[in-house]
Amino acid sequence: MPFALRPSVTLAAAAALLLWMGGCTKMPPYPGTPPEKACHVQDPEDLARFPQTIEPYLSHLRERSAVQAVQQRYKEAYYGVWADGYKPEPLEKVKWPFEVYTSEDAYGENLRPLSQAWFYAMMQEANWQAYSSVAKAAIALRRLDLRNFPTAKPLFHNPCVAGEGFPFDYLQNSAVFANEPLYLSHYSKSGAWAYVATSYATGWVPSDRIALIDEAQQQSWQTRPLLALLEDRIPVQTSKNDYLFEGYVGMLLPLEAKSTDGFLADTAIMQGVRKSRVVQIPLSETSAAAVPMRFNRKNLGRVIAPMMQTKYGWGGLYGERDCSSTLRDIFAPFGLWLPRNSYKQSRIGRVVSFEGLGDEAKLQKIISEGKPFETLLYLKGHILLYLGLHQGEPAVLHTVWGVKTVKANGDFGRHIVGKTVISSLRFGRELEGYSETYSLLHQLESMNFVFGEASE
Repeated sequence: MPFALRPSVTLAAAAALLLWMGGCTKMPPYPGTPPEKACHVQDPEDLARFPQTIEPYLSHLRERSAVQAVQQRYKEAYYGVWADGYKPEPLEKVKWPFEVYTSEDAYGENLRPLSQAWFYAMMQEANWQAYSSVAKAAIALRRLDLRNFPTAKPLFHNPCVAGEGFPFDYLQNSAVFANEPLYLSHYSKSGAWAYVATSYATGWVPSDRIALIDEAQQQSWQTRPLLALLEDRIPVQTSKNDYLFEGYVGMLLPLEAKSTDGFLADTAIMQGVRKSRVVQIPLSETSAAAVPMRFNRKNLGRVIAPMMQTKYGWGGLYGERDCSSTLRDIFAPFGLWLPRNSYKQSRIGRVVSFEGLGDEAKLQKIISEGKPFETLLYLKGHILLYLGLHQGEPAVLHTVWGVKTVKANGDFGRHIVGKTVISSLRFGRELEGYSETYSLLHQLESMNFVFGEASE
């Protein structure tokens, strides 16, 4: 029989019944309901005015035909945590997250306050009394999130404040690539987490996703050339097509041999409990290159082009990048080692301060002294790569969450961008609420040159 509603059935019951019958069918709005706002906001005008591919800017590069001295020291930093006599940071220094992040301004994944009991449980799980009790060389078996607490759960500051909440999980320190050298300090109380050091950061990783590596293998790899991957999200497989992990631009592997159509590289896989063994993997000439690559237009194009597809990922969350990891991964294939956070990157090489300079004076200094693709521009919490001039204006590459705006009542807002872009230093100037006071240009503090004075 055809279905019919009895007059006694209420409107609410009818709506519920229709929803049940139609599954996910969307109900029409009640009369007078305001129209829904689109989730997507339009990109700032710079993203149409400035080409969003790297090729148009490469002509600005001064190519370097020879490998510079600074490019020959990458392995020393990369394998630093495996070095004889390596000493981890003092305990009081590595415990900083437990002093900085407290229950006073902490919210969980449900955007509700985290209790003091939760922090107490985290401190117990951290098992700090065992710090550096294992003290062995280890290796990452796949890309990992390096966490400030031994948990995959997030910690946000007040999500009602612009620039807080998702994606700013303050327990996310960095991402660690597969096959990256680690120093294993100790395990958490449950054994589920391991506290490790990389060449640039420390933190917690799942203990079942790392393995110990013997001294002979460490020494063998440290004498080999490094091979840099040049594609993002490339499936890394054995010669029998067994999937191992996902590769990314900036990821490095020990080079075993040159093959007829590419390379053979080594990588570690799990063998038993907390132990590793080495297998060889084939990589094509299009997906990898020996480190250091020559600093020229062709190679920079190969490295940067796939990274222009990067979405913003705070601390490397979700397999994406933030501003400093973008620059770190750009320079790794060229054998230029950068620290992990933006401030430390801004101290590399020769540094030029912008203290006391107005906005126009900063622009002129960048134009007159900046070296395209070699110059980093720093403001508190953010770092950019100078690409040269476009239509008479400095062009910069950066991975950015959004443009800070000011509402009529003085409250701050954000125009979300959430990706790697090429823009001016007055990015978002046409947006409602844009303020020169909070522009990239006005907040710039310095510029520095990754090759340093020795490259002159």
